Amino acid sequence: MPRSLLLAIGVIFFGIIAFDMMGILVRLLGGTYPIMQLAAMRNFFGVIPALLLLAHASQFSSLPKLNRPRLHAINLLRSCSVVVAQMSFYTALTKIEFATAGALGFSGPIFISALSVPLLGHVVGAWRWGAIFLGFAGVLTVMKPFSEGFSVYMVLPVIAAFCYALSSILVRLYPSDIPSAAIQLGQQIMTCLIATAALFLFFDPVAIGEASDAGLIVMMGALGGTGVMCLVIAYRLADPSSVSPFEYFGIPVSFALGWLFFAEAPFDDLFPGILFIVGAGMIIMARERRQARLEASGDIG
Repeated sequence: MPRSLLLAIGVIFFGIIAFDMMGILVRLLGGTYPIMQLAAMRNFFGVIPALLLLAHASQFSSLPKLNRPRLHAINLLRSCSVVVAQMSFYTALTKIEFATAGALGFSGPIFISALSVPLLGHVVGAWRWGAIFLGFAGVLTVMKPFSEGFSVYMVLPVIAAFCYALSSILVRLYPSDIPSAAIQLGQQIMTCLIATAALFLFFDPVAIGEASDAGLIVMMGALGGTGVMCLVIAYRLADPSSVSPFEYFGIPVSFALGWLFFAEAPFDDLFPGILFIVGAGMIIMARERRQARLEASGDIG
């Protein structure tokens, strides 16, 4: 295995832990502060990794390229999607088992494949359509919508996955000469502004009264920002199709953290549905990797 891939796997694993620890803090703080307030703070700190990446690569000169009406519209739609995703996922973290919320959130690749057809004009073959249906079957198996254990809050991580997938698809509409960090900076600033406006328009902000809470909120934002930075770095170190399957490390990590912090072990809720979700994601990634190889070899247009 190439050293760059090993390093990318280590970085993405660290990022997964950072994201899950952020989720732990969201759940702990969610009983005291409005979820939108936590989202606004998370987005405020999310600006930092993008600035660091731009500074490291000396790419601040690329920022004026974002000043185009079409890109402003894309950025606004991406930012609104991320705010809805954060509101949905953070609420789910406070209402259902930690591992269940995390597992349902991994339905993202399914939505990315489905959305690529209308938004990017991609042709999705039988294998990937089969994987999409398999993934949705897995989601339904985890949710068990007709059982007594079903909670409407289980829908929220799926909504979050859809919105994050929409944001991921829309980023592909940016010109290739604009660095990822510049795109991320624009999105984080807009997301922070939207979340802050929504907080003051529709919620009642709660003053941070204790230094311990302030420390946890800063840590939450820093962990979220670290997770974003790790994903960007990992996908630059190695081929994305080789790195992306390792994101599924997040499932056992979230299960372990849910058991450690909240004494939760939802085996019956997760299996066998989680196997369908992971299997669907693996099939989609394998087909995308094959497609990329064919395009690189010139076998298809």
